[in-house]
Amino acid sequence: MVRLLPACVRGAELAATRPKRLTTDVLLGLGERELAPVTLDFAAQPDLVILGDSGCGKSTTLRTLCRNLVDGNDPSGVQVLIVDFRRALLGTVESQHLAGYAASVAALDAVLPRVLETLRSRMPGPEVTQRQLRDRSWWCGPELYVVVDDYDLVATGTTNPLSPLLPYLPHARDLGLHLLLARRSGGAARAMFDPVLAAVKDLGCMGLMMSANPDEGVLLGSVRPVRLPPGRGTLVTRAAPEQLVQVALADGADVS
Repeated sequence: MVRLLPACVRGAELAATRPKRLTTDVLLGLGERELAPVTLDFAAQPDLVILGDSGCGKSTTLRTLCRNLVDGNDPSGVQVLIVDFRRALLGTVESQHLAGYAASVAALDAVLPRVLETLRSRMPGPEVTQRQLRDRSWWCGPELYVVVDDYDLVATGTTNPLSPLLPYLPHARDLGLHLLLARRSGGAARAMFDPVLAAVKDLGCMGLMMSANPDEGVLLGSVRPVRLPPGRGTLVTRAAPEQLVQVALADGADVS
């Protein structure tokens, strides 16, 4: 008998089956291949791009990842900056793990400089030895996760308030920087020319292709978009072949 992915997966049930994890190993949901928990390894691939139609579960996915980053991790190990112009992630992180919450360009312009200063301080200088570079031991501090919902509302036209991150993206793994972007799939092919999105993709980000119009063409990985149930997407990583995943719902959350 062929076992199929359930329409709803609760994060608490999956988390109970997993051992202690690293701050860069984050539970996403249930994978179709083995009907087993699937995690994202942000140490191997620092960034993630999520694409899909409205209502497919992009915000739900970011909410799940934020909650799983915070749960069981000390604020000294994980800090999350949330960029949320539509306010779908309001209240997702309210603990000391929150590095900042930006619901507008003005708010983002106010909080991003603190992140940039941290990244500047982590760039290796001439005094850093080869061993320190290999061990990433020339700085200590939290992993920095910049979580952006509705990226198409943030990067509009010729302006992108996240462009100051560009010089640090090639060094993201060494600096403890992680960029998680969710964007509607409509017009995504053109949006791939956006400097930030293009850089993240060129550097080999992970991808989650959720429900979308097949006419959009191949956007992530090698699979053409298809219509999918809410909360479901094709996960693209270097670690494993592409597979369908049902994103786990955080406690009390609905798909959005």
